Amino acid sequence: MMINTHEQEKKQFMRLFREQGLDRFDERFQVLEAFLQLDHHVSHAEIVTQLKKNGIRLNDEFVISSMEHLCRFGFASKVEFDGGEPLYEHRHLGIHHDHMICTKCGTILEFKDEALEKQQQKVAKEYGFHMLQHRMEIYGLCSACMAKRQKLVLLHKAKQGEKLKVKQLEAGRQMQLRISSMGLKIGDELEVVSNGFGGQVVIATGETRLVIGSGMAQKIWVEPVDTSADASKNGHADHSTDPESIRVLLCDMRAGQEGTIVRVSGESTLRRRLLEMGINRGTRVYVEKYAPLKDPVELVVKGYHISLRVEEAAHILVENVTTRKDKK
Repeated sequence: MMINTHEQEKKQFMRLFREQGLDRFDERFQVLEAFLQLDHHVSHAEIVTQLKKNGIRLNDEFVISSMEHLCRFGFASKVEFDGGEPLYEHRHLGIHHDHMICTKCGTILEFKDEALEKQQQKVAKEYGFHMLQHRMEIYGLCSACMAKRQKLVLLHKAKQGEKLKVKQLEAGRQMQLRISSMGLKIGDELEVVSNGFGGQVVIATGETRLVIGSGMAQKIWVEPVDTSADASKNGHADHSTDPESIRVLLCDMRAGQEGTIVRVSGESTLRRRLLEMGINRGTRVYVEKYAPLKDPVELVVKGYHISLRVEEAAHILVENVTTRKDKK
């Protein structure tokens, strides 16, 4: 059975804050409770709003100072993504995760990749570097924004970091000659270096940087480059036809089967709960049995016996599925 971490942390809060003799203890405890009610990346304004819902009114400065104390004692972490406002997230001791941030809608996705963690440790060791902490932030577009996105967009609407291909020029002859004289033509691939400074777009084609004015950028139609094609060329193609690489949802596995977790999806609260249970990428999971009505499913993860509802297991993708020979 999972430990109620929120209750445990409230007890630790009371002990630490009293030991340190911090002022206005009861009100700071109310800030902690409001923060724990918001299980996502939150601003101090959202915490103030939650406090008001709880019937408590505290000024912004006091809430910010209380959150600084929570960060100091390891109950919260403060993060700033791409120069945005400071956000606070619940800090789970002993558990590290990284972030993917959608530059269009602002969605923040948490992920944990054991293989990536080991690779970072390997690189640090090769350079003789003792790593104390690290943080990875991946900026891009979430699946929801990609689904809404048109295949062709005008260059002035492209996002920083995007890799694109010039598809057509919606310009008169003089403008087309100007674009051509800059060394840019249909079929060229480019990367957006920056966008938004006075309407100008700075792009890179190969090792050449070009500054495209606002008027010209509104005449150039581009489409995203499929980077997965490059991965295939470099020998990193997805061998989905290999029987050992067939992927299935955990809820579709039979009792007695085991496999390696490759992805955990679902909304933030569910992903966080599964993470705390040790269910993350690269971990082997064994399906011990199903309840008589097939819900819940009994699993063995890292030597621990845990139960999941089938609808929760549907958010876990597994590969390299095999049947244990010792299964009776």
